[in-house]
Amino acid sequence: MSNLSSEDEDLSKTKVVQTQVSTDSSDYEEGFDSSKLSPEAKGGDKDSQMATQQPLPRRKRFIPKYDVEGVYKVALGEDTQIQVEMVIGTHVNAQFPWKAVSKVKIMETIDVGGELSEFFALKAQIEVYPDNDILMGYIVDESKDVDEFYICCTNEARDHCKQQSDRFIKRQEKKLEKAVQKKPRPWKSLGSEIEIKELIPINSRPLMEMEIRVKFPKYYEPKHLKVRDTNASRDGYIELTPYRQKFNNVFRRRVDCGSQAAPPTMHSYAQTVLKYPQNMWTQSIADALGKVDDKEAGGDTGIENVEMTEDKGPGSSDEEEEEVEGTTDEVGLQAYKNALLRMRRPSYIKKINNFMTTINNEIISMVELNTVMDMYCNDYPKLMSEQAVDVYDTMTFEEYVCFTDVRAKDKYVSCAVFHPMWSGIVAIGYSDGSPTVIKTVSSRADPIQRAVYGLNPVLIWSHIDSLIPKLFLESPREVKVLSFCPFNENILIGGCINGQIILWDLTNKLENVERMEVLSEKREKYRIAMNAHMGWMKNVQDNAVVQPTALSNLITSHYGPITSINWLSPNFTVTPTGKSIFNNDKKKSLMFFSGSDDGVILIWNLSVENVTQFEGKKVKKSKRVPKRPSGLLVDVSDYKVLDRVLQPCYKIVLGAAGQPQTLPVQSFGMNAPVIKYINTPRNTGTGRKYFTSEIVKQCEADNNTILYCGSQHGEHIRITWEGHEFNTGEVVNSEYADIKYSCCIHDGIISSTQKNPFINHITLTVGGKILAIWSDKLSSKPLTWKKRPYRLTAGVWSLYKPSLFFVTTSEGDLETWDLLLRSDQPIAIQTLSGNMLTGISLHTLPLAKNIIGVSDVNGSFRLFLDPPIFMIENPNYTGRMEATIIRELKVMQSFMAWQDEWMLNNPQILQEMRRKEGELLALKEDEKRREREEEEKRLEEEAEARRHEKMKVVGPEERWQKIIQRLIERTIAVKKRINRAELIEQEKPLRELEAQRLEKERRMLEIMKKQKTIFNDTVAILFPEAIKKEEKVKKSLLSDNKHNLKKSYLEEYTYLKNSSIATVRENPFQAKFSWDSTLVEGKERRQALNAHEDFINLHKLRLDEEGKAPPPPPPVIVKEIEAEPSEKLDIF
Repeated sequence: MSNLSSEDEDLSKTKVVQTQVSTDSSDYEEGFDSSKLSPEAKGGDKDSQMATQQPLPRRKRFIPKYDVEGVYKVALGEDTQIQVEMVIGTHVNAQFPWKAVSKVKIMETIDVGGELSEFFALKAQIEVYPDNDILMGYIVDESKDVDEFYICCTNEARDHCKQQSDRFIKRQEKKLEKAVQKKPRPWKSLGSEIEIKELIPINSRPLMEMEIRVKFPKYYEPKHLKVRDTNASRDGYIELTPYRQKFNNVFRRRVDCGSQAAPPTMHSYAQTVLKYPQNMWTQSIADALGKVDDKEAGGDTGIENVEMTEDKGPGSSDEEEEEVEGTTDEVGLQAYKNALLRMRRPSYIKKINNFMTTINNEIISMVELNTVMDMYCNDYPKLMSEQAVDVYDTMTFEEYVCFTDVRAKDKYVSCAVFHPMWSGIVAIGYSDGSPTVIKTVSSRADPIQRAVYGLNPVLIWSHIDSLIPKLFLESPREVKVLSFCPFNENILIGGCINGQIILWDLTNKLENVERMEVLSEKREKYRIAMNAHMGWMKNVQDNAVVQPTALSNLITSHYGPITSINWLSPNFTVTPTGKSIFNNDKKKSLMFFSGSDDGVILIWNLSVENVTQFEGKKVKKSKRVPKRPSGLLVDVSDYKVLDRVLQPCYKIVLGAAGQPQTLPVQSFGMNAPVIKYINTPRNTGTGRKYFTSEIVKQCEADNNTILYCGSQHGEHIRITWEGHEFNTGEVVNSEYADIKYSCCIHDGIISSTQKNPFINHITLTVGGKILAIWSDKLSSKPLTWKKRPYRLTAGVWSLYKPSLFFVTTSEGDLETWDLLLRSDQPIAIQTLSGNMLTGISLHTLPLAKNIIGVSDVNGSFRLFLDPPIFMIENPNYTGRMEATIIRELKVMQSFMAWQDEWMLNNPQILQEMRRKEGELLALKEDEKRREREEEEKRLEEEAEARRHEKMKVVGPEERWQKIIQRLIERTIAVKKRINRAELIEQEKPLRELEAQRLEKERRMLEIMKKQKTIFNDTVAILFPEAIKKEEKVKKSLLSDNKHNLKKSYLEEYTYLKNSSIATVRENPFQAKFSWDSTLVEGKERRQALNAHEDFINLHKLRLDEEGKAPPPPPPVIVKEIEAEPSEKLDIF
């Protein structure tokens, strides 16, 4: 390009300018005067014109002119605007200011108001106006306090204003159309098809497994209605009794109840149970059929019967003798004798012996089985019998104290954590939203206004004082999660809504607030006097306010709100390359993990030794003060050097490489640090217990890189990470997590994920209406899960018993579960609040009466005392819990192996299940589409009804009633001495709000009417191939026989040619030209261009009167002359 000549460059520039002129020609149709161009632009030197290209003149801005004859300005008040239907914002606005007003209405206002009417000065012009409607226009001028309007009192003025208004509107619409419409360009793929496909709903969630336990066999037991006491039931209604009428009570003397005809329950016996048993080896009823004196009956039945008969004394009744005689069956006895004779044959005995020899082994196994278990006994009732569970009276939680602050009004408790080393101290963070509370769009505040003007309270409370918090921790952004360091008593970490980590150093902060300052009486009076005279001075020495010590670097922090924080054991360290290594005895780490809904888990290191690796701004040292005074260095934290430079050392991405979607983390669980707390008394005078931490030694085998993550969509995954062998060169080294499995068993956001403090491979998750227990030894499925009839909001393991955990619900209940007692339902349910409970926290320190904290939807945090039964510690509990888990693992593994084998052997059943699922989904989609169409139809009908309601014409009687009503209102206002101007001024904001509301409704109706068009346009933009129509074949009016058609056209060509030539010759074109008319037109144009002709004529007349001939005109030189605007040359 550098070899091009200057002439080529000039030509290229000329082409560009010509193109611009051609494309923008429409913009220069109006207001462009060619006479203002320089002679060079008109046709000067071509080379110089190409060399220096003059910029095109800007188009003149069109401003409509309404100040013509017949147009008057009128200032109208609110009442007059309503009378003539010219209310600003309702009938007219800045976009459409003109409206035709009925002449009758204007005359009515003049007749009613008289000289006070705004139209009285124009009464004559309005009466002379011939038409029935008068054109009026709103003058948009915010600088004036009154509303002014144009009124056209002549037809010429009306036509002129209409023309100017239409012209201005067209220009605005054309300008808007040019700004909105863009030239389409061919699509160039940059890989965004993957993100578009992510918006398409795909049913990828696996089927949910249901565990059903029923009682078998199930007998028919009809249920009977029973009377419920409305006062005793929770959902009972209030009984409304009449207080004026009296009714005579009719006492019930008889009760008629209907019941279904059902057969009575019968107990059937097995055939091995004899009606008349004699001994355990009897296998036949033949002995019972023999007579008393029958010796051939076999066995000893007859002999015993004879003895029994002889033993009976004379006191026996005749009925007993009849019963004994009635037991003899002659027919059965004869049949038995015949069978006995057949059985004594040698051939039959041989057959019996052979048969017994053949089935000898089978008979022996049956006898053995019969001795072990009863085959004819129903075991299901015994298995399903409810075992008695010891429910103690001490299972109820006793309320201790409640924390509520005015600064947290209309806020939720986002997080509450107890201090791990100071008893009774809890940090509570408040936010505008909670993950367990569903908020509507209208209730959400403006995020920008919230970030600038909103409060972000983080309060430190003590159980001793529930009225005033001990410390107020300031934060630049809303804090979503808090976490105390378990082995450093002064560090509190918070996660902000913008993804930043905030750190507070509480060293000596609580002691300064609680320290009592002792002053003498004189000094106390002096301080009170000084404070009274210095009320104007702002107190900046408030010890209760704690500034943040450090904030993380915004660029390398999370991109979404932080939802969870967990601490790493100080015995291990994660290197910048992601490797988890074991520390020696002297070196201890200070690291924690943070999760966010951006799908990333970051690992942070708070060690001040590593601050050199951060790149922060270099602070210029002052030469005047080489060293800060010692008084200013007292409360300076060691972690202040991390402010604005703290960044993560490693990043774990919860997603697959090459895929844009990630898992929005709501909570995740990992192994907690193993810390031993030792009580160390301090003389603070507060009664608070203080503990020191002792880190328990661990080995490399205790290093566990397994994380359980719960998402905001109800998906639960188990991940691990490995790290890199080398530095990848990124600012923060990152790695895609190794997802072991993913399970979507929860039907809502997983609000809690916590590891068992006694058994590390057990994890509790709570989300939606389901709670589940997971094990590291079982993949893709939980050990057990239960579904509750209401939503669960939070869950936490007990610190005393490994099988005990607590769950809060949306109904305001606290459920207590103990897996060793029963796993099908909670052992205790206690209602703590009438509203939803949003969170639960446990006091981690061992106390005689420990406490548990529960937060509700009202922003309150309440402390309850634990029942003594839940604080019993027994080493045997851990062994029993592990045995229960091993048993459940075996059951689940055997069931999964059988299920896989069965599905492998029956593939056709799986296909049928998938087919039915597809049909069910199709029916659901059709039902949704039908409901959506019905809703659209209903909205259209309502909008049409409202439109017809507005179009109703008001008759003369109703109009007269309105006028009379206004007159009455004015009369009352005069008598009551009400200043109508002030009243109207006070009502103005309300009317503006009402007008804005009506305008919004009108726009919403217009948008709803265009929803199909908007939807089709969106589909056309996102999925153009979906609406691509087949090209229609254009129908030709010509015949298919093109050869004959061409021949006929050629034959007619000669005739058409000759006739056209003859017509031209007979009618020659003659151009009419006249010098006189040309000179006249030239003079007229000259007069129009010369604006100072009158002054020139006056000058000529003055010269003629003086008798002096004017000087000869100078010779005309073709050159550009620069003259003042007032000087003109008259050349003829």
